Amino acid sequence: MQVIAIIAEYNPFHNGHAYQIGQIRRMFPENCAIIAVMSGNLVQRGEFALASKYSRAKAAVLCGVDAVFELPSVYSCAPANLFAEAAVSIVAGLGGVDYLCFGSESSDLDLLRFAAQNSDIDLGGRSRGKNYPRSFYEAFKDLYGAEKARVFKGSNDILAVEYIKAIAKLKSPVAPLAIRRAGDDYITSASAIRQCVCRGDLGGLRAFMPGQSLDLLRGLIKSGKTADINNISAAIIAHISRLGAAEIARFADIHGGFERRIKAACGICDYADLIARLASKHATSSQVKRMVLNIFFGIAREEQKAPPGFTNLLCANSRGREYLNRIKKSAAVKIISKPARFADNTEYAKNIFIDNIYKLALADKRGEISAIKESPVIL
Repeated sequence: MQVIAIIAEYNPFHNGHAYQIGQIRRMFPENCAIIAVMSGNLVQRGEFALASKYSRAKAAVLCGVDAVFELPSVYSCAPANLFAEAAVSIVAGLGGVDYLCFGSESSDLDLLRFAAQNSDIDLGGRSRGKNYPRSFYEAFKDLYGAEKARVFKGSNDILAVEYIKAIAKLKSPVAPLAIRRAGDDYITSASAIRQCVCRGDLGGLRAFMPGQSLDLLRGLIKSGKTADINNISAAIIAHISRLGAAEIARFADIHGGFERRIKAACGICDYADLIARLASKHATSSQVKRMVLNIFFGIAREEQKAPPGFTNLLCANSRGREYLNRIKKSAAVKIISKPARFADNTEYAKNIFIDNIYKLALADKRGEISAIKESPVIL
């Protein structure tokens, strides 16, 4: 059995994700298992996931993935390089994986490898007055030309470069596999779908999401089981307000004196106001959101730089369970299916804490249980 891994957020699962899975099935038509390492309840844009990690994992397995493992929230709410390195570390730690498949605007592996091998460059004074992504793109373009620098203009290519760097750093035998990101009329971005959900405009989503994924999402919306960080706005502001600038500076992603700006901005306002006040030419909205969540959850730089010590099994079908049985004794990363057994583990306890706070942001909290009592969805 060949095993292909995907790193994803599935926030939510849409036709672009289904296209990637379909392409993998066409490339490997016989006895192929597809596993995903998926963001926990925090996502890389510095936001709460629209639906819980278990619900998103179930949607993925219903739509063609065989097993979904969690990228813990400490790492899923991190810059691209740390997000990618932690996710690849889990892929490598699980073992038995032949390929890491990712979407790519260019789908040019030679170009992506070149960018990965030459991305350690000194920005000098280029970052003055600009955010990091723009500064880095301009520096790379000046060194290697616009054709090679184009990989740093696409969000999928940027992550692809980081995946390839992480594979090399970890000396993993997993081979990269790039699939060109489709741009057909039936595919739209996850962010566009989330905007439709926020507006209550679900009518047109049938064209952009597989039926099982959309039906699951509709059910979650109807039952109030989608999350909105604005539902805990007061708690975020109250927590940050009690911290001094020196304390704020200890947390991940805080840089360039942002601790003082955050402290000054965190007055009589709500979460949305805070993000609007802090977003600037020096920091993207996603960077600012990650900063705020890292402060709120107490995520330090050192935590994001250390390799993940565990992953939760979130959902699996029969083929996924077959893969799990193959690797469970040899895996180098701890695979957790019964959270209560690891309640005393400090690293794991933080993930549980984040998951329980996430539940407070649900539209309807009735019927929720502690994250420590949750278990994988088996289909």
